[in-house]
Amino acid sequence: MSHVSPSANPTQALLGLQKVMAEAKQSRKPVVGSWLMLPGANLARMVAKMGYDFVLIDCEHGNIADAEMHASVGAIAAQGVSPMVRIAAPENWIVKRTLDTGAHGLLCPMMSTAEEARTLVSYAKFPVPTDQRGADVISGIRGVGSPFAPAVFNQGMGDYIATANRNTFIAVQIETAEGLENCEEIAKVDGIDMLFVGLDHLNIPEVQDAIERVLAAAKAAGKYAGMFCTSAEQVQVRYKQGFDFMNLGADIIALEAWNAVELGKLKNIRPSL
Repeated sequence: MSHVSPSANPTQALLGLQKVMAEAKQSRKPVVGSWLMLPGANLARMVAKMGYDFVLIDCEHGNIADAEMHASVGAIAAQGVSPMVRIAAPENWIVKRTLDTGAHGLLCPMMSTAEEARTLVSYAKFPVPTDQRGADVISGIRGVGSPFAPAVFNQGMGDYIATANRNTFIAVQIETAEGLENCEEIAKVDGIDMLFVGLDHLNIPEVQDAIERVLAAAKAAGKYAGMFCTSAEQVQVRYKQGFDFMNLGADIIALEAWNAVELGKLKNIRPSL
């Protein structure tokens, strides 16, 4: 397969989640999505049809294997919604497998240092010839070979390779004390598009200060800020606070909540419930 150099043209139109984020920023609206922890393309398709901006496939804590991730990415994209994947770890083969599905973006957990962030970016970007590199052009070590990613973006292989470096959305999760201490430097890394607050791991007395620090770091570096939310009320609060990207619960949260409410209504005839 012939190699096509990624384009260095900064005026080309954005695609995928990068486009969604840019348009939301311009129109001053939050980007809201859902979170999948259960496997199945049918579930992914159903959730994508509900009107979300993105659907995230959780391959870190979710029960979703490689083949199921592939199928779910295509099912989500077919509904005109951006598929995003939370990877299990920042390893080269995992990043490659994820982006080869055609995922519009990835969320990497447990990001602790700027050096780790730079390595992640290198895994996610195609190499750029030396004579085409510049201040705004990031070159990486991602390999070429997947026919699936171009299809998800509705592009030919040449066009996909030429635009993927600009359109691939890279988010990192700040969820450790070390990551919090280094969040300002992580946010400055070229190619990192968003800092995402891992609230569960930041469940410490100073949690609100930690959230504010990550948010401030992202904004100071001109990057997006994201956060996990479990209700519409939380989304509204975090958006007013300055966050750009939020999920509205998850499939497992919805299942548990619906069952708890409906079973509760039957306690008068089924006290054991």
